[in-house]
Amino acid sequence: MTVGLKMTVLVPAWNEEADIAGCVDAIGAQDYPMAEVQLIVVDAESEDLTRVEVEKSAARYGFAEVLVLDNPARRTSVGLNIGLQEARGAFLARVDARSRIPAGYLRTCEETLRRRPEVGVVGGAQVARARSPRPVDVGIAGALRNRLATGMSRYRRASTSGPSDTVWMGFFRTDELRELGGWSDAVALNEDYELNTRYRATGRTVWFDASLRSGYLPRMSLPGLARQYFRFGRVKGMWWARGQRPAPRQIALMVSPVTLGVALAGLVRRFGPVAVVLVPLLLASVERAGRRDRDDEPRAPVMASTAIALLSGSWWVGVLAGFAGELARPRPARHRVPPRATPLPEHPTT
Repeated sequence: MTVGLKMTVLVPAWNEEADIAGCVDAIGAQDYPMAEVQLIVVDAESEDLTRVEVEKSAARYGFAEVLVLDNPARRTSVGLNIGLQEARGAFLARVDARSRIPAGYLRTCEETLRRRPEVGVVGGAQVARARSPRPVDVGIAGALRNRLATGMSRYRRASTSGPSDTVWMGFFRTDELRELGGWSDAVALNEDYELNTRYRATGRTVWFDASLRSGYLPRMSLPGLARQYFRFGRVKGMWWARGQRPAPRQIALMVSPVTLGVALAGLVRRFGPVAVVLVPLLLASVERAGRRDRDDEPRAPVMASTAIALLSGSWWVGVLAGFAGELARPRPARHRVPPRATPLPEHPTT
C-alpha cells in the first residue's frame, strides 16, 4: 500500500536542460498544496545539465520531497517503473519534461478518480506550441496540432470529454498501477498506449478530459521530427506483428497512403506527369482541413504541409520496417517470444 503523501509527480528525462525547468515550474504552479506532492525525476544518464536545472527549479517550490533517480537503461518505460517503485503518493501523475500542464491539472485528475471508481486513467489534450516565431517551429507545431495528420487520437482532436483508447501522459491511482505491473519494460516507445490497453482489458475506463489542455514543445527540426515518427511507427509495427490489434483509425492511416498513391498513379497515367502538381495541393488541403487555428506567419501553412508529409511518411515507413523486422527475427520453435522479453535499443524520450 502507498502511504505518506497525496501525490507523486513522475517525470522521465534525458538531455532536457533547455526544457525541464519550465516543466517543474508548471508543476509548482498547480492550485494544489505542494507540501503533499512528491516530485520524482528519473534521469536517463543525461549528458547536459538536466539534473542541475531540476534542483534549481524545484528549490523554488515547497515540494514534500524531490528525488532525482538514475535510469541506466535509458528507456522511458524502465525509468517510469524505477520512479513507480519510489512513489509515496496515493495518486501518480506521469508528466513529460517537454510538457506544460495547466494550473488545475493535478486537482482535476484527482477529483475524477475519487469521484469515479470505474475510471482507471485520466488524461487531457496535447497542444503543440511553437518554440519560436521561426516558420519551421510554427510549421512543426501546426502539423502536430493537425487532427488528420496525427492519427485522429482523441487527445489530439476532441473538444468533448469521454472514454478513449489512450490518453497522453496519464494520471493513476498508484496502488492500482502497481497491481497492473506498471509500464512494460519491453516497450521502447508508445508505452502509454500499451499501458492504457491493459487498463481497458481489466474493464477500467481510460478517460479523456477535454478541459485539461497541456502544452507540448516539439522537436526543433524537420529531420528530428522524421526520426521521432519513424521510431513511433517502427515500435507500432513491431507490436502489430506480435499480435496487438490496431485501432480502426490506425488502419485508416496505413491504408490512406496506398489509396492516394494508386489514385495519383491513375491521374498521372490519364493526364501525364503534370498531375504530380496535385501532391502539394493535396497536402495543403489536408493541412487546412485538419487544423482549427489560423497562424499569423504566412509561411506556416507551407511548413506545416511539409511537416505533415514528413511525419506521416516516416511513421508509415517505420510501421513497415517494424512489422517486417519482427517477422524476420528468429523465434523459439515451440512458442512466441513474450512481449517483455526483448528490449529495443531506442533513445528514452519521445
